[in-house]
Amino acid sequence: MNPIKSVTDFVGIILDRPVKENVVVTYRGHGSTDFKLTPSIFRKAATRENEHILLRELIAAHPEDFDRDTSALEMLVRMQHFSLPTRLLDVTMNPLVALYFACDTVKKRVPTSNGKTMRKDMDGHVVMLRVFKRRVRYFDSDTVSCLTNLARLSWAYKSKINTELELGEFNESTPIKRLLHFVRQEKSGFLDEIEPTDLDSIILVKPKQNNKRILAQAGAFFAFGLDEEIKSDSVDRIKVGHIVIPASVKGDILKELDKLGINEKTMFPDIERAARYITGTLSSRDAATKVLRRSSK
Repeated sequence: MNPIKSVTDFVGIILDRPVKENVVVTYRGHGSTDFKLTPSIFRKAATRENEHILLRELIAAHPEDFDRDTSALEMLVRMQHFSLPTRLLDVTMNPLVALYFACDTVKKRVPTSNGKTMRKDMDGHVVMLRVFKRRVRYFDSDTVSCLTNLARLSWAYKSKINTELELGEFNESTPIKRLLHFVRQEKSGFLDEIEPTDLDSIILVKPKQNNKRILAQAGAFFAFGLDEEIKSDSVDRIKVGHIVIPASVKGDILKELDKLGINEKTMFPDIERAARYITGTLSSRDAATKVLRRSSK
């Protein structure tokens, strides 16, 4: 697939793709094609092994922000909002939102012919993730509860989970008994049984639309169990495609998206981002005014 040069090129590719009734397409934008489809909690050993502590520390520090959360999923969504690492990978149902994030400026040091290095703007890409509808779950799903409550389980327990055990032996193991304890805290009627294959899965979750950022970004999440990355040959049959966004056209595409109402203010509907966007537009107007004044002299 050839790199795009404009929003029009991008929309053309999206509209030309075949639509299948039994498939859901989600999108994710990366400022660099080097980025992997890995949730933030798995990107460093320190966060992976202290996931349960990160969750508790944030709730302990700001309990009032979590008062209304009744499930591990809601807690993780809130953590994601505050930029803490989680086992959720956020995606969007709106391809233009993904295009906006793909135009983020990312620089990387690359070697030059004289043996030195230089900082180079990286190409971005929009990742298209196609999943069968039967693999989509809602916020109140039992499978979602099992996957997201892994976040509350210590690394010592998580590292001992063996999904190759027979069902009975699996559910009698100490780590799974502990996991069941957490699941029943949010679902008192949950049966004492977890399917081993569920914990190896990656599923698309449609959360409650009760968060301004989720609404603004048409957001959804992939919830990860013990698997740490979505690959092209994913065992969960998540089909992955890419549309490359050359670094040289990122700025022009952002200007086009701004005309369509997709910008920092609308993507991040909090007062700090709105203030930053407004300040930036004023700076741009001032620069344009100075150019006009010079040209008129």
